[in-house]
Amino acid sequence: MTNGQLAEVSSPPPKRRWKFAEPVGHQDVIELPFAEVLLISRHLKTTELHTYLTQVAVGDVLNPATPAPKAVDAMGRSEQNFALEVVVARGRERRRATARGRDSYAVSSPLVCEAVQRLLRGEFRSVGAHAPGAIFDARAVLASLGDDYPVEVSAN
Repeated sequence: MTNGQLAEVSSPPPKRRWKFAEPVGHQDVIELPFAEVLLISRHLKTTELHTYLTQVAVGDVLNPATPAPKAVDAMGRSEQNFALEVVVARGRERRRATARGRDSYAVSSPLVCEAVQRLLRGEFRSVGAHAPGAIFDARAVLASLGDDYPVEVSAN
């Protein structure tokens, strides 16, 4: 998003260095807009919005020799680790939030299942195509996931 409008990413997409919190550290990243751009732009008024993915992750996805994840614990989670960082800036003020965990599907699957259960029970605000945050009570959804939900969140 540029100047408050959805915009195409240039070709080739922009690359940069990003300093993730330790133990990840500095990584090469490439701009790749996913559904998050649409979701965020529907909930927040913003003039600039850019999403990046590490070059390592892009390389793994594009490489046909990358092996499928294998379960390494009793919960069936893979060794894959992830870090999602968000930086919000207004003028000189900057805020950063980080969510990290292991096995991104162990994080996203419970959210999808909770959404399906709420839809089947009729616990939603409106019908049609909407972002989850527009039809569900976000705090209630997150609270329903319980204390063993495998994500660590920090903000500053």
